[in-house]
Amino acid sequence: MSDDTGKSNPEDTSRYQENTDPLGIIGWVIGTKYKIRSYMGGGGFGEVYEGYNTNLPDQKLVVKFFKRVQSRDKFAKEAKILCLLDHPNILRIIDFLPEEGAIIMPFIDGSDGGKILKDSGPLKEALYMKMARLMTDALAYAHERRIAHRDIKPGNILIDKGENVYLIDFGIAKEIKDSATKTAYVALTPMFAAPERQSGDQNYNPFLSDIYELGVTLFNFATNEMPYRMPSNPNINEWGGPTAKNLSPQLKRILRKATHPDPIERYQSANHLAEEFRKLDYVYARKSKSRLITIAAAIVILIAGGAVVKRIVTGPSTEGEKPEITVAQKGAETKPPIQEAVKPDVKPIETKPIIPADTKTIVQPAIETPQRDTIKPIEVAPQSQLPNLLVHIIPQYNVSLYIDGKEKSPDKIFEIQAGMHEVKIVHPDYPLLFDTLDISVDRNLEYNLGSRFAGTGSVTFRVGIIPSDIGNSNLSVSFNGKKRRYKNDELPVLDLKLLSGKWQIRFEIASSTVSSKIDSIVTFPYGGGPHIAVKGSGGLVDFGTAEWQGMESIDMVLYWSNR
Repeated sequence: MSDDTGKSNPEDTSRYQENTDPLGIIGWVIGTKYKIRSYMGGGGFGEVYEGYNTNLPDQKLVVKFFKRVQSRDKFAKEAKILCLLDHPNILRIIDFLPEEGAIIMPFIDGSDGGKILKDSGPLKEALYMKMARLMTDALAYAHERRIAHRDIKPGNILIDKGENVYLIDFGIAKEIKDSATKTAYVALTPMFAAPERQSGDQNYNPFLSDIYELGVTLFNFATNEMPYRMPSNPNINEWGGPTAKNLSPQLKRILRKATHPDPIERYQSANHLAEEFRKLDYVYARKSKSRLITIAAAIVILIAGGAVVKRIVTGPSTEGEKPEITVAQKGAETKPPIQEAVKPDVKPIETKPIIPADTKTIVQPAIETPQRDTIKPIEVAPQSQLPNLLVHIIPQYNVSLYIDGKEKSPDKIFEIQAGMHEVKIVHPDYPLLFDTLDISVDRNLEYNLGSRFAGTGSVTFRVGIIPSDIGNSNLSVSFNGKKRRYKNDELPVLDLKLLSGKWQIRFEIASSTVSSKIDSIVTFPYGGGPHIAVKGSGGLVDFGTAEWQGMESIDMVLYWSNR
């Protein structure tokens, strides 16, 4: 991937410098005619960029790079199959680039379903009905051609500004024959994937799992919730939850069957599911007429009651109309002389007349003097002594200590301002340690990294390079400053086992034949998992968050280019 000079042109990319560029290819021309304009985003499949055909610069295109292409021939075969999907509601493929492992698609000016749900909540009935019918019909069309999607979710459904709907991201999925075989690796989204896929069943039926995923997606579009409390272990008796009460009985029946945990109990074809949605009368539960009449009557009574209250309180609306007088007001009319006599007696009760006039000159200075005397000692108060801090770290070798970002020496006493402080400890054999402390008095702190991380699990890193042909080069892998060197013929690097947690990572390619630089580091975990892209040759990555739980192996791919 390069332009005419083999390097990117900074003049063409200056206005996109604020965007991320995990592959480091903005400004390059790929496939001899597609120029990369900006980065759009990424996911389990790989990275997505906006581009254009250099012969048609006003035409916006989407360039999607897939993260795992086992062979060029295989990629070309699978991409050709997807090019045959000619349906108005399936985003078509314009071109495929086997050398770069990318496909070219039209640019849709709209939003994906995930963003729509986040911004606006459940779809309105008319749009939901349209979207559901078009998506079930599109899936039935693909299944008839023996192509399964295998990652249906709101984020893979686009709705443009004209409310046209498109199913996107079929991925690189080979044509599935009667044996229903599958590719070795397909990304999945755990919240939407069928339970048989999440359990690791290698013989699952991809068409029935597509029906499950579409059912969960359609439930999500109608409720902004999930049909099961535990998506990885769904229980049909817990289906729907409280939000399902807002759905029509007809839609509840359809979605309950489509998302049944047992594949045998689901719709056995996408055609059957599409027929059910063509017969759907309404999406959301209807309120009964008697209930609406009751609510309307209550509103009328409240409005009328409010008018009566207003009339009693404010009096007549015209001057010539005599106001109504309540019982309390009639009683008050008999006592006006008493009220008039009391009013002037209220003010003299104040303390002001009781105090003799000449006391002002005596009391006033007595009040002011103590106030001035109490302020002076505060202004001249001596500053308190700063607390001392000593930090002892085990093990002591190759360890670095940082307090509030500034490096300090372990086992040495130093003064520190009283208050909250951040402690950071860097050791090549342990994840980065962060601690926040309130230090107001002298403190002697001890950190035993061995016991601190005793219960922490470990992960194995597998590192590969794209492009893989880097000549006679060595790869340096650094975690928290500890380097490991590997020869090109040893890649991919296996069994690089470390404790899970936050690590400062850095990679370098050393070669006597080529001048190269690492553009980005991307993680591609199997089975879904977090997708992390680090621009450049290194950065801070946290492999200890909840998203990584249960993952024993993490793939890291380095993208490099010539300097």
